[in-house]
Amino acid sequence: MRFGLLLALAVTVYAQQQPPLPDLKVDATAGGSLLVVRNKAEVPLTAYFIELVDYPGSAFTLAQDELLGGEAIPPGGEKRTQVTNMTIGAVPDYVKMQAAIYADGSTSGVAEKVAQMVGRRRAQLEAARELITRLDKETAKPDLTEALAKWAEALKPPGKPNQNSPAWVNQAAKHSFVLYFKTQLDSQTPADVLTHVRATEAKLAASKPILDDAKR
Repeated sequence: MRFGLLLALAVTVYAQQQPPLPDLKVDATAGGSLLVVRNKAEVPLTAYFIELVDYPGSAFTLAQDELLGGEAIPPGGEKRTQVTNMTIGAVPDYVKMQAAIYADGSTSGVAEKVAQMVGRRRAQLEAARELITRLDKETAKPDLTEALAKWAEALKPPGKPNQNSPAWVNQAAKHSFVLYFKTQLDSQTPADVLTHVRATEAKLAASKPILDDAKR
């Protein structure tokens, strides 16, 4: 009896420490659907995971991370995202906000989905650090362009995988990361790209939850 009461109290305290999941509204639009995310927490929202749950014959996920290139959603703020998927607008009750990450490192929602988003950031951090090493070693633009193209191709995820597996998600994150900077190299100098990658690495390294095992 006493153990059960203590366990219930611990669960209650943990739940109180978690910020609330963002509100989600899904509307049908011409040619797609509109997702409206509202931050109910007292700190900025940096990432969230939306999923079509238990709807037969269809699948939809949106893992949105504002850490790189986006803007965190402030407390009370909203973000509106237009997508081409028409199913979710027709069955909004099946579309769920599954997980969220906040600027102070707090999280809420399904633990597996939170871990997936954090793992994706960690994969990007690893790619950034390897990319810095490669850019430091080689400055000839043609050689770099070729090397990054080959690296991106090697990181390309397999065609028909389990796209919800951590391994696939992380590999896809690295592939997109390297491909983005390879594209940047097409129009910028290696030095400019290196500066951009260093800034990106610093932002990832400073993000919360902490990604570096040594800093935990």
